[in-house]
Amino acid sequence: MKTILLLAFAVFVSGAHLKNNLLGEIFDELNATPKTLLEGKDIYLRELKTESCEHEFFCQAEQELKEVSRQTEFDHFRTDKKLMRNLHTYNKRSGKTCKPVEAEAEVKIPLRKFLEILKKCVKKTYSQINKN
Repeated sequence: MKTILLLAFAVFVSGAHLKNNLLGEIFDELNATPKTLLEGKDIYLRELKTESCEHEFFCQAEQELKEVSRQTEFDHFRTDKKLMRNLHTYNKRSGKTCKPVEAEAEVKIPLRKFLEILKKCVKKTYSQINKN
């Protein structure tokens, strides 16, 4: 019985640690986004609801960034790049399905602001995981 409890605890801790590492890597990649990439381009994304910064937000952010990679030459947001791979893995680990961004969420914001909001949510979620 002790062995099972110990094993369960190890799995729980390693899962939280993995999520924490993914968030840290996502944050690093967002910081490394070249500023020149964001200048001079009129790229707008749908504004997402950020009150809670939970799974749905990260999942919808991934969807929106995939659209950016399809519409532009922004290589940084391709699905095989580190930022998008980590965001996808983080979303997949939650085990929940992702609802598409609602059509009525037609408020558009510039890519730069979208990434700043994403970075704040990553930081907030990262700090919440570290508290637990």
